[in-house]
Amino acid sequence: AERALENLNYEDLLGRQIRIMWCQRDPSLRKSGRGNIFIKNLDKSIAQKDLYDTFCHFGKILSCKIAIDETGNSKGYGFIHFQDEECADAAIKAVNGKMINDRIVYVGPFIPRTERKSAYGKPKFNNCYVKNFGDDVSDDDLNKTFVE
Repeated sequence: AERALENLNYEDLLGRQIRIMWCQRDPSLRKSGRGNIFIKNLDKSIAQKDLYDTFCHFGKILSCKIAIDETGNSKGYGFIHFQDEECADAAIKAVNGKMINDRIVYVGPFIPRTERKSAYGKPKFNNCYVKNFGDDVSDDDLNKTFVE
């Protein structure tokens, strides 16, 4: 298993990279999010192996993944899960705001979607559909009703 991890990790198989990692029987570390970081503004040409090589000197990496679309192209962001939270903090402090492949990257702690909020502390919603109001309602009336 160690040899497979060292020799085959991030190799291409049928046009996609293989990700090999140790099985974590205890899901508490994975579910807690401790040691998990988020990297955005990555250059589209960066491969998972490159990302792994960039961050591996901060500590033991449990998982390293770049998000890809359905065509297999990078979405420009990724995730790294370190074994220790201290390693993740060191990586954030050292790499956040630095250049990787001619792009300044953001590196920060991963925050699950359910816990993310807007800058004002409230969930951010973009669209609101309103129907069945009378013809006598003007744009000003709607603005007064829904402004917040």
